[in-house]
Amino acid sequence: MAVALVAACGPLPAQQPATAGTDTVAAIAAAHKKIDDEYARALMSPFTAVAVQYFEPGQTCRLGVTPAAVAFDPADPMADVVEITLEGGAFWFSPVKGAAPPLVLGKSAEGDVVVSAGTPLKARTKIGSGDVVGLGRYFVESFPRPDTGNVRVFDPDAPARQAFAGLKWFPPNPALQVSATFEPIARPDMVIIATSRGLKKEYFRVGVFRFAIDGTALALTALAVSADPKAGDELFVPFRDATTGIETYEVGRYLTLPLQRAGSTYTLDFNAATNPLCNYSPYYNCPIPPKENRLAVPIRAGEMTYPKQH
Repeated sequence: MAVALVAACGPLPAQQPATAGTDTVAAIAAAHKKIDDEYARALMSPFTAVAVQYFEPGQTCRLGVTPAAVAFDPADPMADVVEITLEGGAFWFSPVKGAAPPLVLGKSAEGDVVVSAGTPLKARTKIGSGDVVGLGRYFVESFPRPDTGNVRVFDPDAPARQAFAGLKWFPPNPALQVSATFEPIARPDMVIIATSRGLKKEYFRVGVFRFAIDGTALALTALAVSADPKAGDELFVPFRDATTGIETYEVGRYLTLPLQRAGSTYTLDFNAATNPLCNYSPYYNCPIPPKENRLAVPIRAGEMTYPKQH
């Protein structure tokens, strides 16, 4: 499911070129509808996110909720309260107040919360990457890292979810499923990417895709979280083009695809280009495409700007 990747960047579906005999236009439209349907039913998505808190190692803060409000370190009394600490590269949750204890819930294979009886959280508990804490009607997901972390709160009754009627897509454009060669970078260098919240993310430049659109030679740098990605690992290709800030989101758009074996031919399917999650919600931190990934041509395929609700 597309929303499984909301912690990092955005709905980044891996691209699959159409197979021989497939009705390509129908296949592209079906892929877009699948993403729309996933967002419509997801309990945790940018359309249900209502709060986020960033932590430094050793930091503790409280999260309080009522049926009408959510607040970190609330000044006013709240119906349900937990204390959260980032310690040793993990988040620890402790119950503070509430008519019933918070619940430790699991996640589905697609990354959404699994609503169940859960396990009551009655004492200080380490929350794993596959856990979600249910607090009142809200779901709380944590994303620890050795040097920082964040906790995001989701409300399945959020107005943005109720108003969601699908993302905005260009019409399917098979001409923008383009063949590309991948030139690996022998010694990948680390690059610090600025983000929409004024923070920074670390990636490695691992290769360059070279391709042409309407006779114009173009290139896009591929990023990875490791300097030595293996076949099947995800390549992240954030880009801007001549539609950026006009027809498409002002920050840019994203492609992802798996690294293939050396010498393989790739298809860059721009119909699969999606927006950073910060287009839909202010509670996400999205990488901004580097300067070398600015295309001079318009890419009228994939996702258009979603009408902002924030």
